[in-house]
Amino acid sequence: MESSIVMAQYMTSKDVFSHDKFVLPKGMEFACIINKQGRIEQSIFKNGIDITEDKKEMFMMCVQLQNSMQSDFDDEFGSVHYTITERENTRFVSIPTHVGVLLAKLDKSADPLAFVNKITKMNPSKIRVLSMGLGL
Repeated sequence: MESSIVMAQYMTSKDVFSHDKFVLPKGMEFACIINKQGRIEQSIFKNGIDITEDKKEMFMMCVQLQNSMQSDFDDEFGSVHYTITERENTRFVSIPTHVGVLLAKLDKSADPLAFVNKITKMNPSKIRVLSMGLGL
């Protein structure tokens, strides 16, 4: 699972979402990097998060706060590698990084564990290919 953190750190450090040709994997509707202050640094989406900007800002702050609070128990339980949140209409996967949180919104047909496993198995060379828009 350490590789998921390495992958997320690579994505955040290399500005992956800034590439015009970036293609979201099947089932992923939205992906963003949330900084330590709970603000979106980078994002890309097919379908965004359909809420007001105020609520979106609050939601991102909640994701970052949850991540921060989880790290308070790293000594007892080990670090969090990812979190899957299942809601009635969608799923969210968050992966903590050294700069904040990589957050992905998945449609209900997507398998969140398959998504996490796909990210976990990615190495930096595959991330470079992904960042150039050639898909996973």
